[in-house]
Amino acid sequence: MRALVFLVAAVGIVGHVVVRAQAQGTQAAGARGDLAGFYIGARQPFDEPEVYPFTPEGERGHSDYDPLTGDPRQYDDCAGESIPAVLWAGTVSNMQVIQEADDVIELHYEHGGAERTIHMSGAAPASDEPHTNLGYSVGRWEGDALVIDTTNLNAGVVFTNRGYPLSTQTQITERYTRDAEMNLHMELTIEDLVNYTEPFKLGREWVWSPNDQLIPWNCVSLGDRDGEQDLDEIRRILNAL
Repeated sequence: MRALVFLVAAVGIVGHVVVRAQAQGTQAAGARGDLAGFYIGARQPFDEPEVYPFTPEGERGHSDYDPLTGDPRQYDDCAGESIPAVLWAGTVSNMQVIQEADDVIELHYEHGGAERTIHMSGAAPASDEPHTNLGYSVGRWEGDALVIDTTNLNAGVVFTNRGYPLSTQTQITERYTRDAEMNLHMELTIEDLVNYTEPFKLGREWVWSPNDQLIPWNCVSLGDRDGEQDLDEIRRILNAL
């Protein structure tokens, strides 16, 4: 009888250990980082290459770029934002990270009222997924770091006022981490072999500000700026930035 009691007790202990190990394994498999919150965009500094590795086509695109004709958002901020340009939108690049579900993360930007959906299931875009200014983004967690791969982008530019060109073949990878002060750091890698001979990196940070919130974007359009005097004035303003 005593041997039977010991056997039952041993089975119970082993069963408890197995169940606990399974539960811990399930928790680890479903673990995710937490970047939710509001962040204020610090205007400067941000990291960028000293020399951009242009291909001949990229060099031509950069040299020929005119922000007035190449990007209507320079004079019409109702035109909608694009990636990665919205990430550098000066003092109004404030951002809110929303994590309310396991399968998606929302990134909302104050500038232009842009909203991105990051698909966390790992599913690649469908073959007929359209190209858009914000593209199609797939995310994953690498420890506490959020890594986002974006494809299916319209042709555009890295910076709207400087015009480093991007083709429809561009792939952008963002890596977000938080420091001890909860500030958000981003390392961004751009790969576009049409315009650049190799991938290159940029970076910036946002300051944690839990008591703030996004201000609704009330866009202003300056209308059709086709008068040469108007264009010269806007060029002067842009060159002074």
